Amino acid sequence: MRVGKLPLELVERYIWSRTGSYDPSVLLGPSLGEDAAIIRTRGPYIATHTDPISGSVELLGWLAVHVVSNDLATRGIRPRWLLPTIFLPPSSSEEVLDKITRQMDAAARELGAAIVGGHTEVTTAVERPLVVMAAIGEGDRYVSTGGARPGDLIIMTKSAAMEAAAILATDFRDRLKALGIADDVLERAAGFIRRVSVVKEALLIADLADAMHDPTEGGVLAGLAEMAYASGATIRVDPGSVKVYEEAALLCSAVGLDPLFTLSSGALLAAVPRDKADEALRRLRGAGVEASIIGEVVPREQHLVIGGSIALDTPYVRDRFFELF
Repeated sequence: MRVGKLPLELVERYIWSRTGSYDPSVLLGPSLGEDAAIIRTRGPYIATHTDPISGSVELLGWLAVHVVSNDLATRGIRPRWLLPTIFLPPSSSEEVLDKITRQMDAAARELGAAIVGGHTEVTTAVERPLVVMAAIGEGDRYVSTGGARPGDLIIMTKSAAMEAAAILATDFRDRLKALGIADDVLERAAGFIRRVSVVKEALLIADLADAMHDPTEGGVLAGLAEMAYASGATIRVDPGSVKVYEEAALLCSAVGLDPLFTLSSGALLAAVPRDKADEALRRLRGAGVEASIIGEVVPREQHLVIGGSIALDTPYVRDRFFELF
């Protein structure tokens, strides 16, 4: 593809025709020459966030929508409006753009969110496709990561390392097959991509939670450390209670990753008062979401996260996943 802005025919074919769900409050959406989207809103709180996706090529569009949407949902606010910035290297084919925007459109429709603007260009500044997604939502109340209080129990949904496993099973499929991983294992792991959203479960228990967080880079344990740091507390975790699906454990082991310390979109972390924990678990399980208690919040001690052989002093945890590229 030629360096610079996309030709109008490609924008019309792959961008403007794939804008997620219809939203009547979008007064001015993606169109030629318009510099910004205009959205009518009456809610007292606006939540907004941006997130770059650089850890996958095959799943880029899908992850771009869901990862940033998860971050809004952990505020207890539903994502409504999305604005992607897509950077493509000159070596990209039209099929690459087709795949990215098709995935974004499908993911946005799944969430009921509208793609209201953004930017797409071909540039020598990147060596592989990159998407930076912005999300906006509104709500009457919000939950923070830093609201966890001593006595709260930590609830985790689904499994650690689902995101890492899904990317490994797609972007690194040939490498894993060469390492002896069976096709059926790779297929099941690739299917985890359908479960990386935590929007449903986060909104389901937002009124019960003191704090919620979406663990991504650095994994579940880094996510707990970030919650503890933001809350001025310590989290005691039982590492054995942190669920890791068999496929995720197998794929991570094959490439030398610790599943507790790598990409974990799809797992929601929530700090819930002890007397509300049973209700939170009931709601989650009633909606078909696996959930378990993995720890508790205590007053600040020497470490942010402690449990078993784990003792984290900093929320900054190195995720070796990105060394695989």
